[in-house]
Amino acid sequence: MESLKSFHDHLRNSQSRAKKLTETGLALNAIFAGEGTRLKREDEASSLRVAHRAIVEQLQRLKEIEVSISHGHSQTNLILFLGELAVTAIISEGKRLSAITDYLLRGPTDRQQPFGLVVVCIGPGGLPDDAEGVSISQLARESGRPQPEIMSKLRDDGYLLFTEEVFSLLIDRLIVDVREGKLRLPVSREKLVEITGLNKRKLRAKIIEVK
Repeated sequence: MESLKSFHDHLRNSQSRAKKLTETGLALNAIFAGEGTRLKREDEASSLRVAHRAIVEQLQRLKEIEVSISHGHSQTNLILFLGELAVTAIISEGKRLSAITDYLLRGPTDRQQPFGLVVVCIGPGGLPDDAEGVSISQLARESGRPQPEIMSKLRDDGYLLFTEEVFSLLIDRLIVDVREGKLRLPVSREKLVEITGLNKRKLRAKIIEVK
């Protein structure tokens, strides 16, 4: 009987240890699962930061190009202006002041072109993969169409347009939502429309408009 009691005690102890080990294993699994989820969220947040950095750098390059082209355009206009003055002076010295006045009145209209408008363009694929910097001014110059028309066409084709400032605010908001588990990547265009619509105060101007 004594040996039987000892056996039962040993069995109960073994069962108790097994239960504790099982509970510990389950707790560890939960911890590992939670850590895995946290790391995945951090990876997605990092993907958004990388995309943001790449697009901001792209916008900066586009702005520099626009400044360079605008400067070259101004130089060309100056040369043409001086050439016109020279020809006018040869034809009629007495009409020089009149020629300058006429040029100042009509020159900007004759030769004016858009420069400097660059935006973030997000396509139907959403973030972070379907986004890039775009020079609206370049598209307008190449097509001969006004900038608002270019932007309307892009929107009609399913693209969202953001200024760099608003895009940065949007990325900050998305990173917070991703880290809190409220959002998963990729963030679709429809979700972006929803988010920007619900947070107008924080984003201020969710989609840019050119007057």
